[in-house]
Amino acid sequence: MKRLTLALVLAAPAALAQEADPADIAAMVAAIEQAGCVVTMDNGDAVQQASGLGEDQIMAVIATLYGQGAIAMTEDGSVRLTTGACE
Repeated sequence: MKRLTLALVLAAPAALAQEADPADIAAMVAAIEQAGCVVTMDNGDAVQQASGLGEDQIMAVIATLYGQGAIAMTEDGSVRLTTGACE
Protein backbone atom coordinates (compact mmCIF):
# COMPACT_ATOMS: atom_id res chain seq x y z
CA MET A 1 0.00 0.00 0.00
CA LYS A 2 2.79 2.38 0.73
CA ARG A 3 3.79 2.00 -2.91
CA LEU A 4 0.28 2.83 -4.12
CA THR A 5 -0.15 5.91 -1.94
CA LEU A 6 3.30 7.21 -2.75
CA ALA A 7 2.72 6.54 -6.44
CA LEU A 8 -0.61 8.37 -6.29
CA VAL A 9 0.95 11.43 -4.74
CA LEU A 10 3.97 11.51 -7.03
CA ALA A 11 2.49 10.38 -10.31
CA ALA A 12 -0.87 12.10 -10.46
CA PRO A 13 0.39 15.60 -11.29
CA ALA A 14 3.03 14.30 -13.69
CA ALA A 15 0.62 12.05 -15.55
CA LEU A 16 -2.23 14.47 -16.09
CA ALA A 17 -1.96 14.04 -19.84
CA GLN A 18 -3.03 10.39 -19.57
CA GLU A 19 -6.68 9.65 -20.19
CA ALA A 20 -8.09 6.61 -18.43
CA ASP A 21 -10.67 4.20 -19.77
CA PRO A 22 -14.14 4.99 -18.34
CA ALA A 23 -14.54 1.39 -17.13
CA ASP A 24 -11.24 1.65 -15.25
CA ILE A 25 -12.36 4.91 -13.67
CA ALA A 26 -15.64 3.32 -12.57
CA ALA A 27 -13.80 0.34 -11.06
CA MET A 28 -11.44 2.57 -9.07
CA VAL A 29 -14.20 4.91 -7.91
CA ALA A 30 -16.22 1.93 -6.68
CA ALA A 31 -13.20 0.53 -4.83
CA ILE A 32 -12.47 3.88 -3.17
CA GLU A 33 -16.13 4.33 -2.22
CA GLN A 34 -16.13 0.86 -0.63
CA ALA A 35 -13.05 1.90 1.36
CA GLY A 36 -14.88 4.87 2.87
CA CYS A 37 -13.87 7.39 0.19
CA VAL A 38 -10.23 7.61 1.32
CA VAL A 39 -7.11 5.74 0.20
CA THR A 40 -4.56 5.60 3.01
CA MET A 41 -1.30 3.84 3.70
CA ASP A 42 -3.31 1.21 5.56
CA ASN A 43 -5.94 0.41 2.92
CA GLY A 44 -4.19 1.12 -0.38
CA ASP A 45 -3.40 -2.49 -1.21
CA ALA A 46 -7.01 -3.49 -0.54
CA VAL A 47 -8.29 -0.65 -2.73
CA GLN A 48 -5.92 -1.67 -5.52
CA GLN A 49 -7.04 -5.30 -5.33
CA ALA A 50 -10.71 -4.35 -5.16
CA SER A 51 -10.35 -2.22 -8.29
CA GLY A 52 -8.87 -5.13 -10.25
CA LEU A 53 -6.58 -2.69 -12.07
CA GLY A 54 -2.88 -2.87 -12.80
CA GLU A 55 -0.40 -0.22 -11.77
CA ASP A 56 -0.39 1.58 -15.15
CA GLN A 57 -4.19 1.62 -15.23
CA ILE A 58 -4.29 3.01 -11.69
CA MET A 59 -1.85 5.79 -12.56
CA ALA A 60 -3.98 6.78 -15.57
CA VAL A 61 -7.17 6.70 -13.49
CA ILE A 62 -5.69 8.74 -10.66
CA ALA A 63 -4.27 11.28 -13.11
CA THR A 64 -7.66 11.59 -14.80
CA LEU A 65 -9.55 11.91 -11.51
CA TYR A 66 -7.02 14.44 -10.23
CA GLY A 67 -7.32 16.47 -13.43
CA GLN A 68 -11.10 16.46 -13.08
CA GLY A 69 -10.89 17.61 -9.46
CA ALA A 70 -12.53 14.35 -8.34
CA ILE A 71 -9.80 13.49 -5.84
CA ALA A 72 -7.85 15.55 -3.36
CA MET A 73 -4.50 14.84 -1.78
CA THR A 74 -4.54 15.37 1.97
CA GLU A 75 -1.76 16.60 4.24
CA ASP A 76 -1.20 13.12 5.67
CA GLY A 77 -0.62 11.63 2.21
CA SER A 78 -4.06 10.11 1.84
CA VAL A 79 -6.20 10.51 -1.26
CA ARG A 80 -9.86 11.50 -0.79
CA LEU A 81 -12.53 10.97 -3.43
CA THR A 82 -14.70 14.07 -3.62
CA THR A 83 -17.47 13.03 -6.02
CA GLY A 84 -20.45 10.69 -6.17
CA ALA A 85 -21.19 8.91 -2.92
CA CYS A 86 -18.23 10.69 -1.31
CA GLU A 87 -19.46 14.27 -1.68
